[in-house]
Amino acid sequence: MKIKEAVNRIESTSESIYAWEHEGYIHISWNTFTILVVPFEAKTMFDCHFVNPNLELPADVKAQISGIIGKFLRTPIKERFPEKKYRLRWIDGEDGFATYISYTKLESEWWLSKRGGGTSMIFTESELEQLKKDNPRLALAIDAMKEPVRRKNNETD
Repeated sequence: MKIKEAVNRIESTSESIYAWEHEGYIHISWNTFTILVVPFEAKTMFDCHFVNPNLELPADVKAQISGIIGKFLRTPIKERFPEKKYRLRWIDGEDGFATYISYTKLESEWWLSKRGGGTSMIFTESELEQLKKDNPRLALAIDAMKEPVRRKNNETD
């Protein structure tokens, strides 16, 4: 279970439960009181921090949250984080716009697309690895063209 999925599932257990990510932890609160902090890299419940252990949660909410956290803890740590996303950047066009390479596996067809055209393809790390296996002659070029996709707040995925 990925971190965002865990947060969303915890929040869906009750209207009084709030969950968010902050600095390597999932914070869980009940009616404005923080009750539990789960490190992204926690391996067992002993790694979690119970902030307000005397706060009484309804039994059904407690059971649901416990189940979600249990599933999160059983997920291998590497699989909890979202996979990085990339574009394959080609040489910029004469108009100064970035040009990206897209690929269709069905026809084994490659084409160029301009940024802003909405057609530039986004690849995950595993998709690029498979692409390199399928096209070993292009492996070095793929590595050279890899450009991390930036989110709206200018952070990379």
